[in-house]
Amino acid sequence: MSSFRRIARQIFLWSVILGGFAIFSYTSKKIPWHEASFLLPLVTFSPMAFLSQIFEIEILYKWWVSAAMTVFVASVFIGGSELAVSVVAFSTLAAEVILNFEIWKKSYREFFEKVLFNVSQLIISVFIGAIVFNVLGGKPPPWMETRDFLPPLVTFLVCWFVNTSLVSGIISLSEGTSFLYHLKFDLRHLTIQLFSLNTLAILLALVYTQSPLHVLLIVVPLGLIHYSFMGYTRLRRSAVEAFEKLMRALRLRDEYTATHSERVAELAVKIARKLKLGQEEIERIRAAARIHDIGKVAIPDKVLLKEGALTPEERELIKQHPLIGADLISGLEVYKDCVDIVKYEHERWDGSGYPEGLKGEEIPLGARIVAVADVYDALRSDRPYRPALSLDQAIEELKQMRGRELDPKLVDILFEILQEECSKEKEKVSSS
Repeated sequence: MSSFRRIARQIFLWSVILGGFAIFSYTSKKIPWHEASFLLPLVTFSPMAFLSQIFEIEILYKWWVSAAMTVFVASVFIGGSELAVSVVAFSTLAAEVILNFEIWKKSYREFFEKVLFNVSQLIISVFIGAIVFNVLGGKPPPWMETRDFLPPLVTFLVCWFVNTSLVSGIISLSEGTSFLYHLKFDLRHLTIQLFSLNTLAILLALVYTQSPLHVLLIVVPLGLIHYSFMGYTRLRRSAVEAFEKLMRALRLRDEYTATHSERVAELAVKIARKLKLGQEEIERIRAAARIHDIGKVAIPDKVLLKEGALTPEERELIKQHPLIGADLISGLEVYKDCVDIVKYEHERWDGSGYPEGLKGEEIPLGARIVAVADVYDALRSDRPYRPALSLDQAIEELKQMRGRELDPKLVDILFEILQEECSKEKEKVSSS
């Protein structure tokens, strides 16, 4: 992490924490702690929100989802910012302490920063949502007319947007990922779940108004939405785990192919970031690069591991592995956007590649990026038919391939990356 990004992250982190504390201090002065009309919904909604967060699901790397936002927004409808902020503070603080207890053992600072940030960003989210609800003329349920439902619908979307933006902000500054990545992911992949949570927030407020005991009925649909999150995540992970097992099986046959794919993925991501591609596109390239040689599972050992020159028939057999790999991953949700990269990674800039002889920009960008990373790592690795090339030798080979087999712009970017890494290594040596 660069020093600029580290400073920006700390400023953002503590701005959110201080903002959350300021809002809690402001609302707590107006809370009628002694009134049953406040305590009853607090006692009702806080355990529901707590349990929702305890069983949150990691749907992406460091991106957790739960049904708790339904409860928080329903609290806005019932008791305004005072109730919502209180429900968030009590339920989220308890849940975060439990969920991050392992971090406490490693780093007190990281533990407090994570817990305080997560509580504060939710406090800010519901407080802004409550302001929007009031500005739009929202009123507590029951809602009798159609126009009464507009403020609740908009309020949920505002709370979700603020919550997602704040979490995306801290992840972006910490990991260097795109700020918009998680917003786009939710809208693209979780639209039905978001709509269901929005509807349930309205239903929860309506049911509570009729009878607090009947709120227990909402637990069932909340559980179903939670289960749908689990199902979506399980489907993605099952597919990934299945192909990782195939790659492990391939490693037993050919150690180079399996470890090579990891290195290619790492380098392909660096090239993609230099191109300033969106985070979703970068993740697509990473995923495809990790399995770009998966089709080799269908290639016989006598061909795959042959030390001498391949016969024309064997070469034609090897050329089938991109098609085999593309066929293996086609139809799988988690890899549906990776098919073209796996299929066309062996196409060449001048049209001399396979399987379809595409040339220039006819070849998908992701496939061109993986091809450059693939060729470089192959040149720098020991193969049955030759030893690994030195860095200078590999660069000379790439210069010969630039504009012929490989995209010249991407080769230039690779040279830039290699130069930067060499400079960093020299700085380390000189400083030590």
